[in-house]
Amino acid sequence: MSMRINQARLTIEELKQLKWILGGILAMLSLWALGSLDLNSSFHLTFGMAAVFAALIRPQTVAAIPPFFWRVAAPAMLLIVLVDFGFGFINFFPPLMRMVMLLLAYRALAPRTRREDLQLVLLCLFGIVVSGALTVSLLFAVQILLFTPIAMALLLVICLLDGRPEERNLPSWKRFSWRQLITRVWLVADIRVLAWVTLLFSFVVIASMALFVSIPRFNLEQAIPFMQLQAEAKSGFSDVVKLGSVSEITEDHSIALRVDAPSMQAIISTPYWRILILDQYHDGEFRLSSQSREFRRQERLRLIPSWDDWKVPHQQRNAQLWTFYFEGGISQYLPLPGAFQSMRFATDQDTVRLPDLHVVGLDVVPQSAVSYQIEDLLWEVRSPASATENQAFFDYSTGVEIKDEDMLRFPLTTLGLNIAQQDRALLTRLNRDLIGESASLSVAEYSQLVTNYLRRNYRYSLTPNGTNQAEDPVVAWITAGDAGHCELFASAFVLLARDAGYPARMVVGFVGGGWNTVEDFFVVRNSNAHAWAEIYDAYTQEWLRVDPTPGASPSNPDLPLPASFEMETGISAWVDSLRMQWYRRIVNFDQQDQVELATSMLDLGNQLLKSLSVKFKEVRTTLIDWLQRPFSRGSFIGGGVLLCLCFAVVYLWRTRFRWLHLLPRMLRRKQGLDPIRKMASRLLHRVQVQMAELELNDPRLGKLRDALKELEAVRFGPAVTMDVAKSVFAKAKQILRKRH
Repeated sequence: MSMRINQARLTIEELKQLKWILGGILAMLSLWALGSLDLNSSFHLTFGMAAVFAALIRPQTVAAIPPFFWRVAAPAMLLIVLVDFGFGFINFFPPLMRMVMLLLAYRALAPRTRREDLQLVLLCLFGIVVSGALTVSLLFAVQILLFTPIAMALLLVICLLDGRPEERNLPSWKRFSWRQLITRVWLVADIRVLAWVTLLFSFVVIASMALFVSIPRFNLEQAIPFMQLQAEAKSGFSDVVKLGSVSEITEDHSIALRVDAPSMQAIISTPYWRILILDQYHDGEFRLSSQSREFRRQERLRLIPSWDDWKVPHQQRNAQLWTFYFEGGISQYLPLPGAFQSMRFATDQDTVRLPDLHVVGLDVVPQSAVSYQIEDLLWEVRSPASATENQAFFDYSTGVEIKDEDMLRFPLTTLGLNIAQQDRALLTRLNRDLIGESASLSVAEYSQLVTNYLRRNYRYSLTPNGTNQAEDPVVAWITAGDAGHCELFASAFVLLARDAGYPARMVVGFVGGGWNTVEDFFVVRNSNAHAWAEIYDAYTQEWLRVDPTPGASPSNPDLPLPASFEMETGISAWVDSLRMQWYRRIVNFDQQDQVELATSMLDLGNQLLKSLSVKFKEVRTTLIDWLQRPFSRGSFIGGGVLLCLCFAVVYLWRTRFRWLHLLPRMLRRKQGLDPIRKMASRLLHRVQVQMAELELNDPRLGKLRDALKELEAVRFGPAVTMDVAKSVFAKAKQILRKRH
């Protein structure tokens, strides 16, 4: 009597449901990746993700949409795309990616044929790869690893449906249940197929890693110019900074800068990461004057030497390398704490340099993180003024005739107030009260005097008061306010210094940071955003850094604040260390790293061979020693352990059918063929093959027929015990081994 085993399979409708759901998950994954690009596409992204997510949660709503809607949606979407391309013709990459977002949402929701399923897979892959290439984010590795198995599963379902009539209909969702579908998929999943898929996926990952290591390095944005994306700088780090714009950045706790420092001890004082210097003031805002921009140099460089007037002294050079990873979308200007020996980018970059201000930037605000390496750094509170600045200030102080329009030119913009006469009178009166009879104050003494006054009479707060007066907001705060943020303290100092005849300017950037103890690197967050001032010292022809904000630094500006920063630990520090590894090993991976990696792999292989040779010699020596002294205590213990292991292996092998029979129960899967019947099926095949090879008069043919009958009884007949099956299998194997 035969027994028929019903193999569990998904129905055609369940396969269609699974295919549609996998397509929606891929679309969500791709939209998530595209969300990291600065494309001004918040509406497209929000609409696409919300629609696909709602459809995945309750697919019955999509089935209720009439077919007429999908016929109208396609031309309407085409019209939207054409209008978008028309307005963005010059920079057509953002409209292109917005079109991809709309196509992803449409393809994920609308009925699909096999060809359209493959289009959806390619669209999702395109979105993830483009996003990863432009943002070089750690999330790209996560997204591509998630995409691969989901896409493989979708392609498998498409293959299972291959051969069916082409239909552009949505699956039937009337009796759909997530729990029921997941249970059904788990019951029909073949463990062996899953194991092979896992092996194939591992092979793809290993092959991808090998290709990454071996292929030449190139910059995708430079190879494909239209893919260059220009992000918007944070308002506090742009050419125009209004009051409160820097303080708004401090509310963001995300990381802005990572610095691979030589050591924690190399940071000798609290770092001030200068980003931009603003020399012109008007009505509560500082800006980089148009005249100062005339001195900028735009060049395509990979190596930037030290400034001509601000170099690291020869005796202080020790070839220490600092690697900066500056996040995208913050500023086109790069953080620089002081003088350096050289500055190097990973590839050629379109740079903008302001030598008179000691500022380095890029031609656009980068979309992705920018890495650059600096050799040797000086942590000083003073920086030299340029020859242009020194000459202009000297002419101004000696009474050389200067026209009114010259006061609007750099660097005399650092003396301009651009405020009403009554406001100027208030500043003059306050300066007179501060200075008193001291007619010969040095710049440092004057700075300390004003800093002490501001800190004594005003407190730090992100919600300032007193600026809503009719007069200039900074002067109004000085006269009527008592709480302010760093921009107000720095602005008040600059205006008072200019009224007293000292050239002064505002500086924006970051101050301080933290040390990641997991991977040993310095972390600067957007919450470290800060504004301070610089005042010109005519005696030394230098700019002196002054930070009047309470608690930021000593009141004496010539005294640097000792290095003091937080130690970052815990799970957040560990996650950020992964990002740092991503930047170090992936983003910053160049040809030199390729050579070093290949060399290290060869060295590792040689060390592995040597260690295996040593282990083999040790095992051989141990075996010889055991044979020479078999009755020693060590030999007895080693032999006993080896004997127990052999017995355990033999026992597991002899009882393998029992364990294999328990495995489906442990996994709560439907029982298919039990291990005994599977083994009988394999032996049946071997017996049939050998019988086909024999002649009709061969004497072994009778024994093979007997074995065939017994195996068929085990395979198709009633269930037998383990002992009966073992005797049948042993007899069949013995007959199969005797081929002559």
